[in-house]
Amino acid sequence: MRESDPARPGDDCGADVLGPYLEALRARLNGERFEALIRAVQVTCALLGDGHQPVLEVPGEGELAPDLQREYLSLMAVMITGHLDHRLVELAAPDGARGWAVVENDHPHRARETERIRIEEQLEVIVRADDSSAS
Repeated sequence: MRESDPARPGDDCGADVLGPYLEALRARLNGERFEALIRAVQVTCALLGDGHQPVLEVPGEGELAPDLQREYLSLMAVMITGHLDHRLVELAAPDGARGWAVVENDHPHRARETERIRIEEQLEVIVRADDSSAS
């Protein structure tokens, strides 16, 4: 069995992509926004753990800014699938409301490379923040 390469999401179901994804997410969002996002995910997990049917709405949707709603959907997709090769597509409902769908990327190799580059950039932000706080 070969070792997982977290820089290549989706290659190995056993790869830990959630940990690095959460660290990158924490680096991108300020503390309050990250905590609000995590609370929404915890509510969803509790509902699903209690046997509720899959949730079709973002918990606390009125409290989460649209960009956090997208982050919520991405985070849930990573938690459910264990990989990063998905994308969000904005949809319009018949009543004009906007929503999002999570879909698998059509070109996994290109998506993996793009995601790897994005994660590397985010990890650099974390390293720089750690270096500046240590000074």
